[in-house]
Amino acid sequence: MKAVPKRQWFHALLRKDFKAFVCKVFAEVSPQSLYLDNWHIDVICAELERMIKEENTRLIINIPPRYMKSIICSVAFPAFILGHFPQEAIVCVSYAEELAKKLAADCRRVMESSWYRRIFPNTRLAATRREIMDFETTRGGGRYAATVGGTLTGRGGNWIIIDDPIKPADANSDLIRNKVNDWYGSTLYSRLNDKKNGKILLIMQRTHEQDLTGYLVESKVGFKHIVMPLVALQEEHWAWKRDLDGNARSFHYDRHIGEPLHPKREGLAEIERMKQSMGSAAFASQCQQDPLALGRNIVKWHWFKQYSWEELKKGVYSGEFSILQMMFSWDLAIKRGKENDYSVCICALRTDKGWYILDVKRWKLELPELVKTGYAYMEEKRTLFKRLRYGLSFKILVEEAGCGIGFLQEMQRRYFRSAIMPVRPAEDKETRLQNVTPALEAGRCFLPKDGTVWEADFKHEVLGFPNTKHDDQVDALSQLLSYWKPKTFDFI
Repeated sequence: MKAVPKRQWFHALLRKDFKAFVCKVFAEVSPQSLYLDNWHIDVICAELERMIKEENTRLIINIPPRYMKSIICSVAFPAFILGHFPQEAIVCVSYAEELAKKLAADCRRVMESSWYRRIFPNTRLAATRREIMDFETTRGGGRYAATVGGTLTGRGGNWIIIDDPIKPADANSDLIRNKVNDWYGSTLYSRLNDKKNGKILLIMQRTHEQDLTGYLVESKVGFKHIVMPLVALQEEHWAWKRDLDGNARSFHYDRHIGEPLHPKREGLAEIERMKQSMGSAAFASQCQQDPLALGRNIVKWHWFKQYSWEELKKGVYSGEFSILQMMFSWDLAIKRGKENDYSVCICALRTDKGWYILDVKRWKLELPELVKTGYAYMEEKRTLFKRLRYGLSFKILVEEAGCGIGFLQEMQRRYFRSAIMPVRPAEDKETRLQNVTPALEAGRCFLPKDGTVWEADFKHEVLGFPNTKHDDQVDALSQLLSYWKPKTFDFI
């Protein structure tokens, strides 16, 4: 059998193996840089090959910056797709025009190189459309670059590739963040030629719990989600196997807790210096892909103690502690709507030992219905716990602002008067929570031991604050625990 010439073999490898193609692209666009191979490149390339083979059509990859995500996904991947399928239309999106132009120029540079033309002889750039941001193949496909928020009128694609849709500096702006998410739903997604079979790839560093990744994951619209933190937060196992024209190619990688993503590039010492430079909050989000950690410095879950109903009864009847009052702490939503906050009521017993939270209830109701429902709820809880202590007094805490004013007035007029306590917050939401952390850290707040339907949402919101989508439960909690704290709240 005649031996295959080395160059011919190499070109065949570049045509078939996306990982090998990425290495060649890196040498083309970053000739002065040293390529450092790593398992995460294998994983990303394998997942993108799966998209080409239509094993998956929706993919999110969260990875720290400067780990070759843009070269792989925005430069090499469109060139590889067009090499095999020159009729494909690809829309590539980034947050900034300068970045979008750079990535588009690099992709075109690859496709105009002599080695690319040799391995993909059927793919040529058309002379009719060769702009930096918009170039076309002679087969009608091409790569169109856009910025987030830009117009895409008349443009469609079989592929949508989104590479960092928002810059970290803008992530804490609800306005900008919501604009990005809305633009995806109202404009970008509509540009997909085939909504069922078209492919969408999102690769980004996390910037906020409600960034585009958070928005899509929460929406449960069928995205496969891959997370690669800079330092492993849990045991990781990565494996892939496929047949490459008779030649099996596979990998298996294990990463243990505390191991860096790419030790040859950045070891633990360099990562620690990076953390100190960035700050813990930015590091947790952008490097660890864990935006909820931004708020974990305020409240720790182990601060909450647990109780059972039997322990509560025993403590009361034995005189170990006294129940002072039943408390209802309300946080009212400004308006009803799918994306708006809930109206929340925390029902708790205030004792000389601390606060025993009995229940957390959330509604999305208009004011008249909320008043009726809220009254029925509080009466139900009062009746239930009268058997624990006869003549148990109660107080209702309601913020005197926005929708709370109408709620206060209606409750006072129709149901209660002396029990209502209007509250005027004197500080912002974060400060209010920080002011009650001593009580939490001292173990003076108790949650039901046996599990509740509301605990998961409560835990998510409290630990994630201030970076969770909703903060109604946090507001109600800090208001409850601030009872008798005039520096935090002005109780009338």
